[in-house]
This record gives sequence, structure tokens and C-alpha cells, in this order.
Amino acid sequence: MKLQEAIAKSGVVAVLRNATAGNIKEVVETLKESGVFAIEITVENAGGYEAIEACKDIDGIALGAGTVLTLDQARKALAAGATFIVSPILDIEVVKYCKLRNVEVVPGVFTPSEIAKAAFAGADMVKLFPAAQLGPDYLKNIKAPLPRIPIMVTGGIGLDNAFDYLSGGASAIGIGSQLVDLKKSGSEGFLESIRQRSLEFVSLVEKARKTI
Repeated sequence: MKLQEAIAKSGVVAVLRNATAGNIKEVVETLKESGVFAIEITVENAGGYEAIEACKDIDGIALGAGTVLTLDQARKALAAGATFIVSPILDIEVVKYCKLRNVEVVPGVFTPSEIAKAAFAGADMVKLFPAAQLGPDYLKNIKAPLPRIPIMVTGGIGLDNAFDYLSGGASAIGIGSQLVDLKKSGSEGFLESIRQRSLEFVSLVEKARKTI
């Protein structure tokens, strides 16, 4: 599944940190069963690449690598089985590398100039990060002159503010520990809590989209 297709279905991107080959598959299956189809496994930790490889054969999801900062990381992520790349920064070389390989890429941006540069380089979507420091009004102001550039908001997004960002023009919300905290993997009720939060976020997206 392509990232854009997964986002169209639910608008939620699960950002999974501290993933390993041993703690990830049940989590991804639970997210998928609960309506979250865009999975971003971050690779700042050594286990991230192995976690991507462990999930690459799960059908019905878009499987990406997050916190990709360099070309080498992008190469390793794609070799592990990632089908899209997300970064907290704007690196034009990484964007162009992905586009030459027909790989969806979502670089991190903070200013209108960065958003425009990312779009001109071929980014499929941009990641407004850290979004909570900017607020939903900033997003609304950005979308006025740049309405055709899809924006995912990440960083400090939760059930208390996601609706405001979505109604303000965000195409997707990237949710980290407020959706999945892998440090709690194996604890009682861990998977059930992921299921419940997933359903809440998906329902919130559906509600917000009806207002646009």
C-alpha cells in the first residue's frame, strides 16, 4: 500500500520509536486491525532497520522509515523493506534520491520557504515539525498561500489538539508515544490500549474531515 493511500483511509501515521524485530509485529498487526495503515518505524536506534524487515511482509499497510537524516540511512531503510521515507529535516539530496527510485518521501519543515523547497524538490508531502510549537493557527496561515502541498503534523499531537490541526488543513497526523509507547511492550493491556487509542484517533480524523 502506498503512503498516500493509507493516509486517505485513516489520516493517522503511527510513529514507532524503540522498535526491534522482537517487539514490533504484534503492534503493527494491532494498529492495522484498528484502522491505522501508515506505519513509520524510526531508525535512530539500531533495531529500527531489523524491525522494518520483520514487518515488510505484512499486507495492507504502508511501511516507512522515520528519523532518516542521511542518504546512507535512506539506503539502509529501503534495503530493509521500507516503502516510504520520513525525516525531521529537509535534506534535498534525500528527497531527490527517493524520487529517482519512485519512493514516497516526507521531509521535515518549519517555515514557508522550507515547505516550498521541499515541494519543488519533489516531496510527496511535508512534515510540519515540531507542530505543537507552532500551533494550528500557523498551519491555517500556511495553507492559505500553499493550499496544494499536503502537510502532516507531528510533534506534540494528541487527542486534545489533533482535531484543530486536521480542521486547519493537515492531511495527516503523526502520533508517537500517545498512540504507541514501545517502552511498555509486554505489559498488561499493552495491545488493548493501542487498539483503543487507535480507534479514538481514527474516529477523530473522520469527524474532522466531515467539517472541511
